[in-house]
Amino acid sequence: MSFHRSHHLTLILAALCIAGCAKSTPPESPATEAPPAAVPAPAEPVAAAAPDTAGTLTAHQWQLKSATDAAGQTIAAFFPSPDKPLGLLFGEGRINVTGSCNRMSAGYQLLDAAQLQATPGPTTMMACPPPLGDADAAIAGFLNGTLQVAIEGDSGVPQLRMAATDGRVLIFGGTPTPETRFGGPGTRAFLEVSPKPCEAPASAAPPCLMVRDRNFDEQGLESGTPGEWRALPAGIEGFTPAAGEQQVVRVKRFEQADAAGGAPTEHFVFDMVVQSTTIR
Repeated sequence: MSFHRSHHLTLILAALCIAGCAKSTPPESPATEAPPAAVPAPAEPVAAAAPDTAGTLTAHQWQLKSATDAAGQTIAAFFPSPDKPLGLLFGEGRINVTGSCNRMSAGYQLLDAAQLQATPGPTTMMACPPPLGDADAAIAGFLNGTLQVAIEGDSGVPQLRMAATDGRVLIFGGTPTPETRFGGPGTRAFLEVSPKPCEAPASAAPPCLMVRDRNFDEQGLESGTPGEWRALPAGIEGFTPAAGEQQVVRVKRFEQADAAGGAPTEHFVFDMVVQSTTIR
């Protein structure tokens, strides 16, 4: 065999060997990595529900519980009479003061859930002696300017905290208004109250009143004929008859459904005295 032929054969065998090795030992494929497990996004913090300041203010009547100055000392001028504390009623952009000597009010606007802007409103001008006049001046001075407000306590028994820029703080306790309790605005009515009481059906009932309907037009002038006298065993909420006085009062009339399915009962809430006549 010639050298060239032998060398040629050797090259063929080497090529076959390389091809066979390549088929029997394929190159390793890189290992496939499992995709990383999805990491759950952190849960969004659940914000506490903001109190409905506007709705809570108008749904309650607020009775003054405490009044302190910047040093935390009680301001006595706000408490002229223990049996007739000052209070506030909010509605239609106006704050009406209850328990005061004069009929007083202030305008208000909520700047946000924690701030209220109060502006002085109309008031009667009776010359009220101390301590009643002092209380009127104290509450009128407070309801002026920017006030910090906060609804605190349980929703069933809320408290209203009002703070002035000079450090005065008033705390009021809230009770549902008649409109909240009876589920509607009620209707305006006028009742004449006799100085002669009627007999209550039970000893635990409020003072029974003898009343009759009166009518007044939009100008405040009497119209129509007075109704018949009738007994009002439950009296008028918020009204205490004056001895020896025959009074005409403006009230709000609410109807309360009878649980047994009978006719609805009437409930009257005192608004103001329209006329007062001394009976001698």
